[in-house]
Amino acid sequence: MMKFLRSQSQTVLIIVLGVIGLGFLFYGSSGNLLTSSGGHISNDYGRIDGDNLSIAELYNAVRDTRYSFILAGHGQELSQPGASAQVAEEAWRQLLLLNEADRLHIGAQYPAAAKEVSDQELVDYIRKQPLFQKDGAFSPELYRERLQQIQNILRLPADTGTDPLASTGTVVETIMRNELRASAVSEALLATVRGSAKDVSERYEKIYAPVTVTVVTFDPKNYIGTTTVKPEEIESEYKSNPTNPAYRSKEKRKVDYIFLQLTPEQAKLTDAEKKAAMEALGQKALDFALALQPEPSANGTAASTPDFTAEAKKRGLNPATTEFFTDDVTPANVPPSPSFNSNAFALTKDNPVSKPIALDTGVVVMHLVEIQPSDLLPLDQVKDGIAKKLQQAKGDMTKQLAAAQASQELKAAMAKGTDFKTAATNLKLKVDTLPAFVPAKAPQSDQRLQTIAYVATTLAPGEVSQSVPVQSDNTNIIIHVDSRDKADPAGLADFERQDRASQHGQLRSMVYADWANWQSKQPGMRKPVDLQAYGTVQ
Repeated sequence: MMKFLRSQSQTVLIIVLGVIGLGFLFYGSSGNLLTSSGGHISNDYGRIDGDNLSIAELYNAVRDTRYSFILAGHGQELSQPGASAQVAEEAWRQLLLLNEADRLHIGAQYPAAAKEVSDQELVDYIRKQPLFQKDGAFSPELYRERLQQIQNILRLPADTGTDPLASTGTVVETIMRNELRASAVSEALLATVRGSAKDVSERYEKIYAPVTVTVVTFDPKNYIGTTTVKPEEIESEYKSNPTNPAYRSKEKRKVDYIFLQLTPEQAKLTDAEKKAAMEALGQKALDFALALQPEPSANGTAASTPDFTAEAKKRGLNPATTEFFTDDVTPANVPPSPSFNSNAFALTKDNPVSKPIALDTGVVVMHLVEIQPSDLLPLDQVKDGIAKKLQQAKGDMTKQLAAAQASQELKAAMAKGTDFKTAATNLKLKVDTLPAFVPAKAPQSDQRLQTIAYVATTLAPGEVSQSVPVQSDNTNIIIHVDSRDKADPAGLADFERQDRASQHGQLRSMVYADWANWQSKQPGMRKPVDLQAYGTVQ
């Protein structure tokens, strides 16, 4: 049966992540981490059921978890602060979950029993995934295409034999088997986790019932004029932040370049003909760029770089040199193009020659001549901007403090029996009562109303919010829910299905984390020392 999988191409891994998405991270999958051979060499890498993990097992678990993030479309999040620690933590949880599969000998859902999933079960699971289906049926061609994507994304080496995807198939088969086992364990552990019907009904009313609110707005423009900035504050800000681009001149660059341009006649050609002409220019530019690569010296210890201008003239090209320019100003005699500037400022002394760069009317190759570094500007040139920035910051802080204090005073007044509008008037605050609206239907384009709608769903009629920042206009607001009508019951059933699915997943995720923490403290279990340090494993 595995021959069948390989013959159709084995893109199993992307199922786990593309179909299950973040659920893959929740249920866990760690490739061949529990099946790797070799002795356990150190207790520093953790212990499961009394057996010390090897560094290879821990590295495999972290690497597979990182793969799962990438293939689920969350690769960019791996560069965020704290991401590596989350990867390492999830890898440890996956190890625990698969160990539980071994211990429980789960076979109710997958009769192949404890540690093995049969070939047929794996095949059946693959064929059911929408990711591999075309017009509702499994597509071998699409299957193979997905496997190639996995190999490219994860940079797995291609096999030299008849099937270049064989190794990738072996990797993902192992991961998929573990996924099936881990899913069965998750169901056994978390089958009883449910949200209550009452919670669903209350959420529906708050989200879909028409609501009327009164809002008090605190605008920073009303507070900026009440603040002052001292000269010593300006000087301190200037000296403390010498790398702030606002306090520095812009870096400038000078480059040599050749511009292979379409002729006026070529510019009038059909799109297909013009494309062919551009490709010809691109090939000519590429040949030139390759000729500028450093040539090893006779003893092989040094390298000499061909002269850009001399090489261009030798080839009958017309080299030119720009004046110094910044990244946001196009040099003279160069067609305006962000590509020219961005590529010029990507050049370094170690890599001074660009690749061919396509512009609207031709192709450019450039060579870095000189960098004029950014420099700290004199204080007199930037002090007005610093003063304005500090004053705005002080005004914003004053606004936030005023809004926070007003919220507390409004709540205190209402606790004594004063209604919201009267209490606001007594504090000399201007109120604005909005027409009734359904929070769930607040337009996405209206970020202010979106914020108000969200906060309104957290309040009961008669309640007052804390100070709430509104990012779209930098104001702070205080919201009072005046009244809430009944929601249309016709939408409750659909909402309940969606809400239960969402709440079900969230509750399971919390229980899963609690279970992993509890499991880690049982006899024979120990988290790896400095677990978070392993989260950067590639």
